[in-house]
Amino acid sequence: MSRLMFVYLSGTEKGKTRIFTQNHVTIGTSDTSDLKLVPEEGGSLPNAVLADIYDDDSIFHLVPHGDRNGLEITVNGGALEENESGAGHILRDGDTLHFGHGLSSASVLFQVMPENFSAQALTRRKNESVENIAGQSVHPLTATLFVKELTASLWAEIPRRAKWIAVATLAFISMAMIFVLLFGMVTLVRLTNRTEALRDQVSAEQAERDKAQDLINKQALEIERLREVSEQMRRSTQKIAEVYSTGVCLIVGSYSFVERGTGRVLRYESADSVYDSPIDKSGHLLVSVDGAGPPYQVDYTGTGFVVEEGLVATNKHVVQPWANDRVAQILQEQGAGFTARLDSLEAFFPSIKASFELKTASASSRYDIALCKFEQGNAALPVLPLSNEDPSSMIGEPVVLLGFPTGVDGLLQRIEEGERREILRLHGRSATDVAQGLAERGLIRPLTTTGTISDALPGKIVHSAQTTEGGSGSPMFDRDGRVIAINSAILTTIDGNQSFGGSNFGVPIKVAFEMLQTYNKANPRIESQR
Repeated sequence: MSRLMFVYLSGTEKGKTRIFTQNHVTIGTSDTSDLKLVPEEGGSLPNAVLADIYDDDSIFHLVPHGDRNGLEITVNGGALEENESGAGHILRDGDTLHFGHGLSSASVLFQVMPENFSAQALTRRKNESVENIAGQSVHPLTATLFVKELTASLWAEIPRRAKWIAVATLAFISMAMIFVLLFGMVTLVRLTNRTEALRDQVSAEQAERDKAQDLINKQALEIERLREVSEQMRRSTQKIAEVYSTGVCLIVGSYSFVERGTGRVLRYESADSVYDSPIDKSGHLLVSVDGAGPPYQVDYTGTGFVVEEGLVATNKHVVQPWANDRVAQILQEQGAGFTARLDSLEAFFPSIKASFELKTASASSRYDIALCKFEQGNAALPVLPLSNEDPSSMIGEPVVLLGFPTGVDGLLQRIEEGERREILRLHGRSATDVAQGLAERGLIRPLTTTGTISDALPGKIVHSAQTTEGGSGSPMFDRDGRVIAINSAILTTIDGNQSFGGSNFGVPIKVAFEMLQTYNKANPRIESQR
């Protein structure tokens, strides 16, 4: 009886073998088939017995079944051939049987094993018998079965106790290896987690360091930028002061009060009763038109600057100082009422010993700006350039203020004590006379302060350049040396103290420029002299 071996060449059983000792083997996909075909993954075959293989005196025939639903069967890639007896296709050792097409197909290798092939017989045969077997033609896949048979024969000859010891030893070694492997894996996982945690910590610390370094770099760049801006502003301020200081004047004025109707001057009661305020705490007047003392006179200071030859721009309250004077308002409401009268208004320019009498040329009814004319003569005074830029686009930009904050008192405090006493001795305490003494010694110099624009409204600019009384009318320059506004006021509390250093106000120079154009149209003679 021949032994038949089939080797799967496709599907999930690929490489596996099936051995049969009967003369008739059925092949198909149904459970009743001796050799159950396995199609390629994703394919399918008809559920039926597809073919029979018969052993006819060591001649093997392949007979297809008629109910295989047209499934094609090929041998070695060719169609089946009928022999003369009609017993089916003759199979030969090593033929490849293929059922179906594409994924819906299965292949097996047909192998006829020698009748004298036995693993147990091989262990007892003499050399010449082995040589006889070796001389026979054996398909290469038969080696797999030979090894299996040889292994089974050798295993059968090992004593049972030795087998148990070997199995136990193998099991122990396997368990030990599994334990070592698991321990190593757990340790590796722990080390990996710890490494990842350390890496994350290092990354986080590095990110913080990078962030801190970026912040330091940005701060360094900002400091460098501010330093450059500060240096540029310092140079710009110095240039503005050098070029335009001589065009900025100290304005010193005085006003008194006269009785309406009679024109009599309001005086102190006597020469010994001269007070700083003409009204006591109870609201009683300490002055009258019948007094025998000196006239009640108020001295004040301000700042102005040349906008064209013979014209100075300043604040309206510099030429009409009583408008914002609370005491003056009280006096004007007393009895029949008193009227304020401007007694003098003088301009003192740096480097010029003589003063210039100012006369009001124009005053705005809406804004705190006025133009004053004076006889310039041959005096070389620079005309300050006016800007036409919209102040609202300059918020945050630096500004330079040239003026005389604290007026004559401030100028006196900036000189030596001896010289100050000499000026006061020679010129008395009248603001105009003291200013004249300072001018004769070349001590009229405007003070330069800087700041930034913090807000810009239609008729008002808010800035932080330091100033106080006496600085009213000061020109405010941008970094390009152009006048953008006229300083007009500071924000104070009810008691008169300045509450916030960055709350100074200015009027956009555009207003003064429009007033200048209107004035020139109304005064063509002045226009022709320019």
